[in-house]
Amino acid sequence: MDIRSPVIPDVTGRLADYVCAIDGKALPAPVRDAVKLLLLDNVGCAIAGARTKPAIAFRNCLAQFASDGSRGSTVLGHGRLAPAPAAGANAYAASVLSFDDSIVRLGHPGTATIPAALAAAEAMDCDGRDLIAALVAGYEVMLRIGEAIRPSPASAQQVQGLATWQIFGAASALGRLYGFEPAQVANLFGITAQMAPVPFLGKFYDGPKAWLKNNYGWSAIGAVLAADLNAGGFVGNRDIFDGDNGFWAMAGSDRQDANAMTAGLGEDYRLLQVGFKPYGCCRWVHSALDIVRDLRSQNAGKEPTCIEIETISAVVEDFAGPLPQSIFDAQFHLPYLVALEMHGKSSAFGLRDEDLEDGVLHDCASRVSLSVLAGADEKFLGQSLLPARLTLSFADGESVSAYAEVPKGAPGGPQFGSFEIIDKFMHLCEPSIGKGAAGRLRDAILDIEERPVAKVLADAIAV
Repeated sequence: MDIRSPVIPDVTGRLADYVCAIDGKALPAPVRDAVKLLLLDNVGCAIAGARTKPAIAFRNCLAQFASDGSRGSTVLGHGRLAPAPAAGANAYAASVLSFDDSIVRLGHPGTATIPAALAAAEAMDCDGRDLIAALVAGYEVMLRIGEAIRPSPASAQQVQGLATWQIFGAASALGRLYGFEPAQVANLFGITAQMAPVPFLGKFYDGPKAWLKNNYGWSAIGAVLAADLNAGGFVGNRDIFDGDNGFWAMAGSDRQDANAMTAGLGEDYRLLQVGFKPYGCCRWVHSALDIVRDLRSQNAGKEPTCIEIETISAVVEDFAGPLPQSIFDAQFHLPYLVALEMHGKSSAFGLRDEDLEDGVLHDCASRVSLSVLAGADEKFLGQSLLPARLTLSFADGESVSAYAEVPKGAPGGPQFGSFEIIDKFMHLCEPSIGKGAAGRLRDAILDIEERPVAKVLADAIAV
């Protein structure tokens, strides 16, 4: 079978055509600027996450695939590996602390896309403009796939995954970087589908929280392996997104909107809807944490006797229970996260193992109650909003309350712009690579269009 033969004008083919047609020089300036900030943010998350115990264990497992130096890629802050394991190590590290970019109900597109593209761009000696074009391809294709195959709320209660379909973000970016023709990209999609991790989210909240989280580490590895197989002439399915037996069915969804997969390609940039996270925890609780922070500053010195939070049912059902035993548990435990905010140990500084045994935090968390806010689920499922109403009650009988539905850092939410994103990057990186290296890396990424990717990463290699 000749995988270079013409692609029929189907959904898979149209996505493949788009990947190959992106012109990095023609991208609108706001899109290029947004991609550079997304890249900066993800690199910062990976450098910070790399020093955690789970990331070290993941990286040590992959060390058996060390590069011989001829085609190696940077493991951010920790030497080099072959491109596939380097991509996996960086993707896993970027997700560990839960600071990575987010779009409500569609997960963390940056971690699903950037590490694989970065590893390949470095190994192939690409320049920053090529990397930016590849990342645009990755975000735009992957977010449309996610919207198109998102299961119904009833089905999602049992079967749902993120990296399952987000692996196509990395695959699309790699298709652009490898210079594949449309027919080859369609073939790449078919190979990638068989590398995709199973949809796991239905089991995630049972506890203890699985260290692999969304399994972005594997999806990055799988995408690079798929691209390498594709480059070697491996044959895959070439209409993987089409038909009643398409990828949507493989991913466990009960529906697909095929038109959504290609709607607005090249005109409506979905990556501009991606938000940045100021707190190191699940995005679903950020509205509540914004309120806590505001009310605490307005009532300094007063300790509440009761903290009542009304929000979406998914948070009420899955984000409380026994006190967290790990930072992974803590990322999804709203009473504990509220206690951190109340006592000046915000997850914005990163979650710490030593705080898990703090009796003062435990006492505060015990005074937090959760209940379902009327109409919140409809706003969450219908508009991807995150409604929360929080009330602090004090011993003197006074109480204060506030409501929010768009968290800081999300489009339309409280300000978390380029200055805050850069400050977050420095905060995440300095403990690992020092202020000087972090500053040089920051400047290089923000000017990456005119630089070789390998040179940009040189500042991040040594700890």
